[in-house]
Amino acid sequence: MEQVGLQCSHFLRRSDIMDSLKNENFDLVIVENFDYCPFLVAEKLRKPFVSILSSSFGAMDFGLPNPLSYVPVLHSLLTDHMDFWGRVKNFLMFFDFTMKQRQIQSAYDNTIKEHFPEGSRPVLSHLLKKAELWFVNSDFALEFARPLLPNTVYVGGLMARPVTPVPQVSETVAPHVGFMQRSSAQSW
Repeated sequence: MEQVGLQCSHFLRRSDIMDSLKNENFDLVIVENFDYCPFLVAEKLRKPFVSILSSSFGAMDFGLPNPLSYVPVLHSLLTDHMDFWGRVKNFLMFFDFTMKQRQIQSAYDNTIKEHFPEGSRPVLSHLLKKAELWFVNSDFALEFARPLLPNTVYVGGLMARPVTPVPQVSETVAPHVGFMQRSSAQSW
């Protein structure tokens, strides 16, 4: 876990890269939520940023509402119609996820202490919520209903490509390819 903080610290220490970024005339930084280092780079450059979420999983860390009473935690196998025990399970899974996220974020504590002066050290959990705009790469039709902030835009299917026809080769080769089955049964 500490490795991610060390990599970020090494990146911020690279004066050639940081000076090059400072000398560029850009107005906005685009960051992806998978790694927290770009958030620190944007803060170090004093630039506003737009963030891309690969899904709404962990959205609460980024300041997006996630009411636990009717928005199930990913992998909980719950729906938006939860009874009392379902809500208890949802809360416990959310609490477990939150503790793991705090552990991951703490890997950046030394990086923040090293690269930001005492009076202006950002708190990573607060920094994540400063995005000017959130692009969520998920389709709202596939998500459970949840409140959205005005700076949240669902862009599901952003990476989807149009369907292409199957090449002729597979149609001519497929009938001639045999089927093989391997058994793990042993004969005595």
